[in-house]
Amino acid sequence: MANISSRQWKEDLDQMAAELPQKHKNLFFQLARPDFERQIQELAGHLDEYDTYMIAVKLARIISSAGDAHTTLILPASGYIPFVFYWFEEGIFIVAASDRDREFLYARVTHINEMLIEEVISIVGEIISHENESFLKSQLPKYLSSAAVLYGLEIIDEPDRARLTVEKTDGRIACAAVDTCGFKEFQDLSTVRAGSAEPDVPLYRQNRDLCFWSYYFEAEKTMYFNYSSCRDRMDITLSDFCRNLMDFVCGNDIRKVIIDLRNNLGGNSDLLEPFINELASNDTLNTLGGIFVIIGRDTFSSALLNAYALKNRTAALFVGEATGGKPNCYGEVEYFVLKNSGLKIRYATVYYEVTQDDRQLSLYPEIVCKVTFADYLGSRDPCVECALTFDEEK
Repeated sequence: MANISSRQWKEDLDQMAAELPQKHKNLFFQLARPDFERQIQELAGHLDEYDTYMIAVKLARIISSAGDAHTTLILPASGYIPFVFYWFEEGIFIVAASDRDREFLYARVTHINEMLIEEVISIVGEIISHENESFLKSQLPKYLSSAAVLYGLEIIDEPDRARLTVEKTDGRIACAAVDTCGFKEFQDLSTVRAGSAEPDVPLYRQNRDLCFWSYYFEAEKTMYFNYSSCRDRMDITLSDFCRNLMDFVCGNDIRKVIIDLRNNLGGNSDLLEPFINELASNDTLNTLGGIFVIIGRDTFSSALLNAYALKNRTAALFVGEATGGKPNCYGEVEYFVLKNSGLKIRYATVYYEVTQDDRQLSLYPEIVCKVTFADYLGSRDPCVECALTFDEEK
């Protein structure tokens, strides 16, 4: 991100104040326009007091106050804390670490730079565009890995080093003082976290580089369909894949289908429509206990639309967590760039009305399976286990 003058930042603020309300479908559906303008004016009056990182996160806070999870500032990331975090029921844990910091793997974070993690969550949460607690849980761990964000929020003292207090798996308290790493190293850590380098991980942590894939539980006569991104693969379209999948299902006396949407942040919802129609017309599967849909904090945007189509047109049972996506929401995003800083703003252009009750914040599962660190460490997937062992009479 460019290091620019206060005058140039003022120009960017003026640009955002003019363009975002004009481009967004309805920016002031929740936030009052005077409050939006007041926040911009207050920041404009204090630009000389802040550095580049601080101004960027304050811009993000203004945009997130609109209350639209699809509309956000794409924050720059010049350095990463070399940990991948995840927010479990028991707290925020380190689920991937660099080789030099391996001793902190699976530790629970209690403080960042002497600040209680609960206070860190509260501060960072203000700059994350979200409409419910589930999506905040989805997105916040990614922000915790950004040293630029933590520095801009004045949680850490310098942008290239961080100090964390953690509780290790044996209960010992330790200090993790780490230097930041580059994008490539952090991406490698994310790949490890996805499960490619871990043996015997549950299905939902496998093949994270694929938009969709399947697994056949032969003994249970159950087909597991992992759909993690609403888009085609380079080697096969979703249409062809689903056609082959249904041919196999119909030719092998399959009794159950599990559709896993828990890691799907969206894309093109239309791609799954033919498959949903086939399931809806399949008298063998479209009964109570024949179709299971796993949802969670990362089920968002087009994936949420697919989940609702399954809910409305099939007898599917929903398992997992509340979705990160809000049923009635803004979507179909586009972008514009602030001319001086180069910061990119994402905004929504369409409103989707899925339910009559706009107060409903998530799609909620009939069978709740909380995401616990104990299950993660034990390589268990209670969602799939629940579907495999489901007994309609019980």
